[in-house]
Amino acid sequence: MKEYVCIDIGGTAIKAGVLDENARIIEQLNIPTEAMQGGSYVLARVKKIIERYIVLRKITGICISTTGMVDAAQGSIIYANENMPGYMGINLKKEIERTFGILCEVENDVNCAGLAEYRSGAAKGSHVALILTIGTGIGGSIIMDGEVYHGFSNSACEVGYMHMNDSDFQTLGAASIL
Repeated sequence: MKEYVCIDIGGTAIKAGVLDENARIIEQLNIPTEAMQGGSYVLARVKKIIERYIVLRKITGICISTTGMVDAAQGSIIYANENMPGYMGINLKKEIERTFGILCEVENDVNCAGLAEYRSGAAKGSHVALILTIGTGIGGSIIMDGEVYHGFSNSACEVGYMHMNDSDFQTLGAASIL
């Protein structure tokens, strides 16, 4: 049976685990992101997590969902706010594939949440779904016929970055400020 390392890089926590091809969770962990340490620090933490799993298991692929605006085709972070300095510009896909020699896919975390809702949650069976998340930041995703709508510049539905009252939506309304 094929097994995959799955990692969710959030502003507050990195959640990771091994899932099989039927989406059954085999192992899991949750550690603080320590985002203010910067993008290189977070990347090093992610690599240690992957290394931990590939030493013990035969891993087929690596899946990463991450905070920030993502060019999913390239696997790179095209925008990240000041909560994780130095994260913008990191190519997670390239770094992980070069380090471990295992295929890696990278997508925005809210887009991944949207796909999960479409496949097995509240949006199952719909043609179009709008997903909003409220956590460390505020995010949005549009799923159309089972595909993420990325938009012209990979920024479709990035509602958290909308300017409001000399700030932005996620700064004013995210759970991290409560």
